[in-house]
Amino acid sequence: MIRAHWQDRIEVALGLWLVASPFVLGMRHQGAAWAAMLAGVAVVTLAVDAFYYPEIVEEWGSLALGIGLAASPWLLGFQAEPAALANALACGVAIAALSFWTVEDIQREQRGSGS
Repeated sequence: MIRAHWQDRIEVALGLWLVASPFVLGMRHQGAAWAAMLAGVAVVTLAVDAFYYPEIVEEWGSLALGIGLAASPWLLGFQAEPAALANALACGVAIAALSFWTVEDIQREQRGSGS
């Protein structure tokens, strides 16, 4: 049986931080602020959905969001803003790693249940 995973709780916390981070860190670059807030809302949405319907698709979505967030300083041109750069990299890598870890857990659970 597939169940909700502890990694999703951490992803919710990271998503909430991302939504608040432009205000807490005083981000000056609008692209950095919007990337953080939109990624945060998307991560929270996927992680909360995974609480109720733990499927692998949410984790692949979060993995893609994490990679995109980590690349966003260069894609959106805010690599010169140290706080925004560090925030995007740290949160993006953490979200991608947690999502990948959860994908591995789900695949192991599916193999164990004979599905």
